[in-house]
Amino acid sequence: MQVCLIYPHWTGEYGKISYFANKVSSFPPLNLANLAAVAELYGHKCQIIDAQIENRTEDDLVAELTACPPDLVGLSATSPFFHFSARLAKKLKLAIPSLTTVIGGHHVTIMGDKAFDAAFDYALLGEADHTFPELLNALENAGEVTQVKGLLLRRNGETIFTGTAAPVTDLDSLPVPARHLLKTEQYLMGTLEGTKRYTTIATSRGCPFKCIFCSTEIFGHHLRKRNPENVIREIRAVQERFGIDHFYFLDETMTIDREHFRRICELIISENIKITFEGSTRANLVDEDIIRIMRKAGLLRISFGLESVDEQIRRTMRKEIPLDAYLQANRLTNKYGIETLNSCMIGLPGENVETICKTLRFLRSSKEIRQANVSIAVPYPGTELYRMAKAGEMGLKLVTEDFSEYRRYNAAVMQVGNLSTDNLIRLQNDAIASVSLAPWRWRPIVKRSGYYGLWLTFGRVLQSLKNGMINIFSNSPKQGKLYGKIT
Repeated sequence: MQVCLIYPHWTGEYGKISYFANKVSSFPPLNLANLAAVAELYGHKCQIIDAQIENRTEDDLVAELTACPPDLVGLSATSPFFHFSARLAKKLKLAIPSLTTVIGGHHVTIMGDKAFDAAFDYALLGEADHTFPELLNALENAGEVTQVKGLLLRRNGETIFTGTAAPVTDLDSLPVPARHLLKTEQYLMGTLEGTKRYTTIATSRGCPFKCIFCSTEIFGHHLRKRNPENVIREIRAVQERFGIDHFYFLDETMTIDREHFRRICELIISENIKITFEGSTRANLVDEDIIRIMRKAGLLRISFGLESVDEQIRRTMRKEIPLDAYLQANRLTNKYGIETLNSCMIGLPGENVETICKTLRFLRSSKEIRQANVSIAVPYPGTELYRMAKAGEMGLKLVTEDFSEYRRYNAAVMQVGNLSTDNLIRLQNDAIASVSLAPWRWRPIVKRSGYYGLWLTFGRVLQSLKNGMINIFSNSPKQGKLYGKIT
């Protein structure tokens, strides 16, 4: 079969924030490259269009595919981007009535038939590494698709679920992602060591932790790992074929099995593989020994999820990592010259202006923490936070289920206690402005997002000052005119 897999263009509706999104969030779609690889094993001809990185509009895609129609188009989407995939599928169906359309990804896996739009013929639920080629083979050979596990489909106007597909237990049995179908030269990442061509890679699937703002519906809680030697073979192949020397590890928690990741690093060092890499982990899952060997292997950037410094909020979100672990982890990464991002979140259950200011004071006074970003908590479907917001627990109130609004920046979809959605958006602007005022954070902003990114960041500062920014240094922060009435 002729198969076209599409990642839609998504930043066009995001205004000024799209600049930062293009700079730091245009990742190679590894999920589509994985599916293309298994499809090619079975003799299907595949094409991947990353409309985001290629800056392709929906009309561009419809025109191209109408001129040379594939047999099947596959799309994948998380909740905030699902409407892009549904809209594109509708346009393609109108232009090419014979086209078979398939949707997969987190949103449809979680929402099931509620997200099974009429524009889609099939939906792949959960891990699709086996389901997708089985579906293609059944369609090509006029087989019975109802025998393929992990599908939603329609028969006689009714939606049918074929049953849960078995998870992939042996990650080493999967082929390497079909990166040859991507425009690999266009994926660039700004770092303190300059702009680098990069690709994504994964050494494991699954996460045993149960933070209330995360969903594990696709990969689950059970940790499955690739053989370190298999990972090294893929890294070498990418270097040799594409000339890429920077890798973004997509593992949920890079050092969750410290010995596993240590072995990968030891192989990189012993085989004299010259790469750089980055990824995320928990601050309490690193020590000087692992940081040292990761740095020697090429680690140049690492991310920790700090979220909030308020102890009650941390208990509620089930992330009870000692606060000192973040200071210690940042000291270590600074010692070894590793760029370190610390992600924070406002609008969690129990949040108020005082708890937000507590986190901001911590960030402002801790020179060990050289980079930090502040997002707004989003109750994505499938998370405990979504269930709590729907049930109105802990003072949460879900104000919309328009998932296109479920963004972490410049948008809020929950009222949290007496903080309205407008309050949270304005508080986020203040928080980003406050964090960015520290001079030691200016250079990383420029390196990562360019001088225009720095200019946009200082625009937030000016807006906050103009409207009466909260005083983060006060023990009893006053409500500025920016917030109006706290409802």
